[in-house]
Amino acid sequence: MNVKKIAVLGLLAGLLSVTSACWAASSISGDQVQYDFKSGQAAAVGNVKIRHDDGTASAEEADYNTKTGEGKLTGSVVADQKDAHLTSSELIIKNKGKFLSAIGNAVLRKEDKTLRAAQVDYDSDAQFAETIGSWAQLTMDDGSSLDAANMKYNMGTGVANADGNVRLISPPRNLTARADRAIYNTKEADGTIRLIGHATATQNDDTVSGDTLTITGAGGKVAMGEGNVKMVVMPQDSTSQKEESGAQPVFSLAGLANVPKFLYKFYNWPGHLMTIGQTEIG
Repeated sequence: MNVKKIAVLGLLAGLLSVTSACWAASSISGDQVQYDFKSGQAAAVGNVKIRHDDGTASAEEADYNTKTGEGKLTGSVVADQKDAHLTSSELIIKNKGKFLSAIGNAVLRKEDKTLRAAQVDYDSDAQFAETIGSWAQLTMDDGSSLDAANMKYNMGTGVANADGNVRLISPPRNLTARADRAIYNTKEADGTIRLIGHATATQNDDTVSGDTLTITGAGGKVAMGEGNVKMVVMPQDSTSQKEESGAQPVFSLAGLANVPKFLYKFYNWPGHLMTIGQTEIG
């Protein structure tokens, strides 16, 4: 056993010295390592750790080339690439670690956003992630979540394109929404949400639906609808409303701006305005 350990340590020492000559910041270590000095190809088993210019990765097993910076890690994979943190069952590394493909319960986190899917492909230079499979979820630290069949997320711009059975939940806005597709700017200063196809949004018990809905403003207080838009605004108690502090959510519908939320009306646009409850002024 001691001879085996000494052999492994000697091999690792040689490995590190060779990789320093070939690519200074690329190395691999593990309980057992087989290494081809000519090709740079390594096979490691047990407590595997890989280090390169932009980050580190650990796994149970790995086949990795220290010269090309490409390989495959399997088993309880954890990787840190610049300011992105990733976990998965498998990880394929390409282009000296600049392209990562996380497979099996993939979780990619950057800043206050976390992307989950069966598989996530990530380009670190472009800061662009794309999910592969039948489900995807993007969550934010404020409790908001965006679910869809698949998703493309630009972590640099903060824009997420979700496709297929989209569902949005935003506790800070007291907002829920559904659509066939969605384009969501997750930046706090923007917060624009565009819902496309069979779109419905509900905020503070008020509901608006249409072919396309756009919820604008970081506060999520304005909704614009296009195509067969319907809106239901629930009545509110005027006394309690006056006691509430801060601006009230306002809907904009087909050019009708600043509609108070305490109006109880039903809009079917294009068409005529129909009052099905009491209108309370002041």
